[in-house]
Amino acid sequence: MDSWSGKTIGGYQIAEEIGQGGMALVYRAYQPELERWVAIKILRATEVSSQEFLDRFRREARAIAALRHPNILTIYTYGEEGGIAYIVMEYVPGGTLKDRLTGEPLEWPDAATLIIPVGRALAYAHSQGIVHRDVKPANILLPRPDWPLLADFGLIKMMDHPQGLTRPGMSIGTPAYFSPEQATGENIDHRSDIYALGVVLYELLTGHIPFEAKSPMDMMVRKLQEPPPPLCRLNPRITPQLEAVILRALARDSAARHSTMEAFVNDLSRLPGATGRAISPTSQDVAAPSATARLGTLRPMVGPRLVVTGTGATLLLPQKGEVLIGRGDPQVALHPDVDLAPHGGSQAGVSRQHARLLYSPEGWLLEDLRSTNGTFLNSVPLQPGQPVRIQTGDMLRCAQLMLVFYEE
Repeated sequence: MDSWSGKTIGGYQIAEEIGQGGMALVYRAYQPELERWVAIKILRATEVSSQEFLDRFRREARAIAALRHPNILTIYTYGEEGGIAYIVMEYVPGGTLKDRLTGEPLEWPDAATLIIPVGRALAYAHSQGIVHRDVKPANILLPRPDWPLLADFGLIKMMDHPQGLTRPGMSIGTPAYFSPEQATGENIDHRSDIYALGVVLYELLTGHIPFEAKSPMDMMVRKLQEPPPPLCRLNPRITPQLEAVILRALARDSAARHSTMEAFVNDLSRLPGATGRAISPTSQDVAAPSATARLGTLRPMVGPRLVVTGTGATLLLPQKGEVLIGRGDPQVALHPDVDLAPHGGSQAGVSRQHARLLYSPEGWLLEDLRSTNGTFLNSVPLQPGQPVRIQTGDMLRCAQLMLVFYEE
């Protein structure tokens, strides 16, 4: 495929190539009308030779563009020009998780900050009937070190359509992160994404993929014949509880894995350190402890609170029946009870009056206050004016800022 650098397609001025795969090239391009940079994925000409392909391409592009989640890369539009099909996406200059990998293990709280949001993004996609099929570090973008964006939805599913858009002998995905059923060409469902995310987490925590080999074929044979090496052998700091959750996700038989991505993420979220906090050891089946410590101190934190994921900052809720969450502004007289501005609220798109927590005899309720970028509870958007019950361990998201709620 000839380079598109310096050319124009669909009104987008292409600057340079920034990535490539087996079926497409990705370029950074400029959109003059909105004065912004975008990323454009241009399919190789040999892939778009049939009307059947283009029809499915349009349908798949529409489905992927409809996904709305803070940890899924935004698709702006798609188009065709001169027999060339392309997708226009959000441009993220921060690089990928693959760029960050050094071969050295990450601490579990740092890995959790990246993996749990990606897992919730995949759980949301699965709820919309979409399976990714190529989850890997190169497809996890990092606009900020603690904010992962899952990319490259769409063509993966479309090219493996049951009616046979995939060429004979062509595999979908990346061998190192393949599930065993992908390696053997069996039918694939959401549990392949669970396996792949388990491989990514294994790699983050140990510095190695589970099955290393000299060739992709040898790697796939090992997946079909051997269990993954125990994580604690490569990183003694990994707890037995964490290892058990990961090895379940990496089960050779898909039926032995977690039944859903949400179940996998929930198991990870219950483990000590999942929110980047310094917390007391606890068993997998025990609720989160009632006392935590703000990072860098030994002073116990007790009472209703919000924990900022990634930094571990603990925000105690004031003792009142209605708690305003938002972003402080020195030019506005009204200040929120929980000010998210010092914790990246401005960059994350938090509104001045974003949401509120209401205390009732039954417990705490969360309500969106018609915020600009939305309030989400466990990845589900809240409707303004409709408070919902929340409980310990729930994930709250104000715009792009993720928090964890603890009730006592």
